[in-house]
Amino acid sequence: MDFLISEEQIMLKKEMMTFAKNHLNDKDSMETFSKDMWQAICDFGLLGVTVSEEYGGLGESYLTAALMFEGLGYACHNNGFIFVINNHIWVSQNLIYLYGNKHLKDKYLAIMVAGQKIGAIAITEAEAGSDAMNMATHAEDKGDYYVLNGTKMFISNGPIADIFIVFAVTSEDSFKRYTAFVVEKDFEGFQVCEDIKKMGLGACPTSEIVMDNCKVPKENVLGTFNMGANILTAALEWERCYEFAPHVGVMQRIMERCIEHANSRKQFSRFIGDNQAISHKIADMQVSIELSRLMLYKIAWLKDQGKSAFMETSIFKLYISENYIKTCRDALQIFGAYGYTCEYDIERELRDALACSIYSGTNEMQKNTIYNMIRSRAL
Repeated sequence: MDFLISEEQIMLKKEMMTFAKNHLNDKDSMETFSKDMWQAICDFGLLGVTVSEEYGGLGESYLTAALMFEGLGYACHNNGFIFVINNHIWVSQNLIYLYGNKHLKDKYLAIMVAGQKIGAIAITEAEAGSDAMNMATHAEDKGDYYVLNGTKMFISNGPIADIFIVFAVTSEDSFKRYTAFVVEKDFEGFQVCEDIKKMGLGACPTSEIVMDNCKVPKENVLGTFNMGANILTAALEWERCYEFAPHVGVMQRIMERCIEHANSRKQFSRFIGDNQAISHKIADMQVSIELSRLMLYKIAWLKDQGKSAFMETSIFKLYISENYIKTCRDALQIFGAYGYTCEYDIERELRDALACSIYSGTNEMQKNTIYNMIRSRAL
């Protein structure tokens, strides 16, 4: 491994942090999607960070992207808005970039990189949450087009998205069972339902989507017909890395707030940070930040080498999500009653963090994945 960080990469991370601090912290949009902030991030150019210049992107490496998303998490306090960006880039636009035919790339990439169209991915179903491969949505070949029928649940970006990557059953063959489709919200038979209210990540609208004899053109198959399982697996790999990359920055920001508080608040004539019950919580935060950052950079380096990082992303997702939640809980404890108030914003950080042990596959599923992979290597 060699992921020595260059001066240029450090500069890009700093630019990301400065921009996010100044343009992505509208206090009136902490619980709702902001079109103004979306336009701002589009103008900044982050959406096409790893996409080639041919489609309007920056053509940067995945390691550079990891650094920039870490910086985004540090400086943008709106975790829900960051979730919107991640869903658009890594599991929608990125899949078209990597697996789309020329028609799909020419039709969708430039407008997605420019942010004129917002993307989403539709995997989860009400009766097949973590068991994604047991989905019921199916597609039928009608000659000139496919017809999709089924319902997808908890689709992040759903109410604001224009372009969806939808997975459906297309074969009885267990090895060639699924196909990925690029579906526009305006296609006949496609319906987006109301925003589902959640306890956190309020700035990222979430909904159910319904496909009732939804007609999808033949050319909108993503990748190869009946080979959608490979794309679904790849999508999860990207998601478990880059949707969690900002959490490294968030944890850093929260830890710095805790240090400031521990060194300014006195109880019993001494700073509370002088008590090991407080200082050890902060030390634990630094340990988890450092280890999460190293794992993130390793995965980004692997992706830059064109290598698989499926087990590494499961390890990263499991570790950082549990420690992100722990960091927020410890911060609330350090701030005491102030942390429980809305004014100090720690309670919102905790509400946002709790979701990360569920999305992208529950942490329990990650442990299954990790065990199965190390068992297969041992046999």
